[in-house]
Amino acid sequence: MRNRCRGFTLLEILVAVAILAIMSVMTYRGVSEARISVENAGGHMDRLREVQRAMHLLTRDFRTLAPRPIREPIGDGHRAALRRDPNAVTLVELSHAGWPNGAGAPRGTIQRVSYRLDESTLIREYWDVTDPTLANVPVIRRLLNQVEHIELRYMNAGREWVAQWPPLGSAGDTGHRARPLAVEITIKLSDYGELRRLIEVAG
Repeated sequence: MRNRCRGFTLLEILVAVAILAIMSVMTYRGVSEARISVENAGGHMDRLREVQRAMHLLTRDFRTLAPRPIREPIGDGHRAALRRDPNAVTLVELSHAGWPNGAGAPRGTIQRVSYRLDESTLIREYWDVTDPTLANVPVIRRLLNQVEHIELRYMNAGREWVAQWPPLGSAGDTGHRARPLAVEITIKLSDYGELRRLIEVAG
């Protein structure tokens, strides 16, 4: 008897190639879906950090609200320590304490900041001096995008929520230095929906 070496037939080779192709496609799809999932998770984390950073700054500024009015850029008048006019472009303008001064610059530790909504982006502005003039250009920081709506309410001494500050009827130095008991912030985002934060004002 003679030993015969039998090779693969053409049909067997075609079947093997087809199986290999199917496995390659399945592997590629799995890797592709895993990559997309990682990218989506990374984007979600970046967005979450952006939201948390914005809420942290808002909370810190209101929690350290200082009863420090500032001088008007023009004239001898003063602006209230906390100023919210529903007819103004800015959402709110305030003075807060605890401004770090690690470089030892010739300034105090009270910072004047304002928040405004530019289309769908929440913007925070601050000045390098507590009493800015028209020559002082604010530093602009874009905090949060995809903002559909933002609402601020203030609890007055009678524990009533009001949308304007200083409260109606308050005047003079007392009104300029008045601070609410608490501040409620409501932000509606196009992706996360409505977020609400209640902040107790220190002091």
